[in-house]
Amino acid sequence: MDRIAVVGVGPGTGNYLLPAAREAIAGADILAGGPRHLEPYRESGKELLPLKGSLDTFLDRLEEKRHTGRVALLLSGDPCFFSLLGKLGTRFPREELEVIPGVSSFQVLFARLGIQWNGTETASLHGRPLEDALKSVREDRGTLFLLDRKNTGPAVAAFLKDRGYPDRVAVLAENLGYPEERILRTTLFALAGEGQAWDLALLLLGPGPLPPQTLGVLPDGWFVRTPGVPLSKAVCRTLVASLLHPLDGQAVLEIGAGSGGITVELARRTLTGTVFAVERSVDALDAARNNAERAGCLSSIRFVEGQAPEALSSLPRCTRIVVGGHGGAVEAVLEAAWQKLLPGGRLLVTANMPSTADRAWKTLKNLGSRPEVLHVASSSSAEAGGSWMLTAANPVFLVYADRNADKDGTDHGHS
Repeated sequence: MDRIAVVGVGPGTGNYLLPAAREAIAGADILAGGPRHLEPYRESGKELLPLKGSLDTFLDRLEEKRHTGRVALLLSGDPCFFSLLGKLGTRFPREELEVIPGVSSFQVLFARLGIQWNGTETASLHGRPLEDALKSVREDRGTLFLLDRKNTGPAVAAFLKDRGYPDRVAVLAENLGYPEERILRTTLFALAGEGQAWDLALLLLGPGPLPPQTLGVLPDGWFVRTPGVPLSKAVCRTLVASLLHPLDGQAVLEIGAGSGGITVELARRTLTGTVFAVERSVDALDAARNNAERAGCLSSIRFVEGQAPEALSSLPRCTRIVVGGHGGAVEAVLEAAWQKLLPGGRLLVTANMPSTADRAWKTLKNLGSRPEVLHVASSSSAEAGGSWMLTAANPVFLVYADRNADKDGTDHGHS
């Protein structure tokens, strides 16, 4: 078997190259990687395969070359930390990859600062939407961002400042391990005004307060509304998010996005996951996209125009499903949605009418689950003559059920 050695070369000029990595490079006939990683081996007599142009084309060439000699693919830092290794795992069987770990640039940064990195949130903005930064900033812990030439330290800082984030301690590290290494201890607001920035950079933000709108659920008045397009109330959105917990990293299907009230709250909590939001109304889709963009979570949502159950056919199976719209075809929509629910997942239906809730309960029961019903009638205060009075919101029914599997993996559809 022609294995590929995936070698972590560490940051900088080679001072952090581990002995195991040196041995793998010395024993290789073909070295592959970015031009700056191959530069030290220009006169080595080895065949060099630079990573440039299309990544798929590069991997095709890697596949060809590994049958002609021993190949070592050189990657920055540690291959197991935000690297090309994930993509390689989709192209080559795991047993055909020999991974040699390396020192990551973030380890060097924390060593320079003389502090521990455990407990720090880590995220990569390399080739990702800038709004992904909103998913990782925490109130109770620091956040480390891996940056690129577009999402630079000043760009991230300015983006967060514009989104209402209060100031906090920041450290910008550039070209770690190189002669031009720079570590700038500053603040978020000061960094937002910086100009020049390097490609090879890390941004460490300290813990600090979050903007008020990021806590809990967004208030009803925050959402941009379109006439005739429904918006679930804050109490309903709160309970939906709670009943579907945990959401981080999950694949979520929402049927009937409306104004995007539930869509936004799900996307704000899925973080590394994806929300597939199905909606038949073009006006509703426009409103939902607008609200998702304003909330900074658009990159976590895939909007699908169409009507259930037909629109579900091309979507993947998910671990969480919310049905907020059904067009009168409750049974058909729930049966199709149930087929999209992975074992261990939960399906939840929101309904305003008792008759709809009853149809949903009976359908889920017939599908082999043990559905539960939660009826919510909430009131909120409003000023009245120097005092206050309660104003009632329309009641809502939440019907939910789990699709569980026994220990042998057999899907029984019930809890």
